[in-house]
Amino acid sequence: MSAVRTPASESDLTLRRIERHSVYACAALAAGAAVWTGRLDAPLGVLGGGALVWISYRGIRDGITALVEAGEAREGVAGAGGAGGARRAAAGLVKFFTRYAILAAAAYVIMARLRLPPVAVFAGASSLVIAVTFEALRGARYPP
Repeated sequence: MSAVRTPASESDLTLRRIERHSVYACAALAAGAAVWTGRLDAPLGVLGGGALVWISYRGIRDGITALVEAGEAREGVAGAGGAGGARRAAAGLVKFFTRYAILAAAAYVIMARLRLPPVAVFAGASSLVIAVTFEALRGARYPP
């Protein structure tokens, strides 16, 4: 039995819904922050926090994909590409760690240089949690 990734698998669809709902949640939180505070720094802080969580999420997702590809290349699974698959996996891991360096630099700029409100940044970073919670409630309401 070979491991075949189909773009329309249930986990891919779920991840795409979570990504989409995370963007919606971040936009709604930014709009709420603009209305609540009447200032520009709060919604910018929410969007900055949303950007941080997006960078982190992409890093985790791409890192897991690189590890899976490395395992497939090592086991010789058909379609993994052999040595080419191992090189792609190594490049994926380099991107994983590079993305975390970028994440640290972006967090520094957002908090120390731009001085955006920490509560707003935290609210934006919570947009992924809101999306996952929404998806979990959706799954409980509509089981497969």
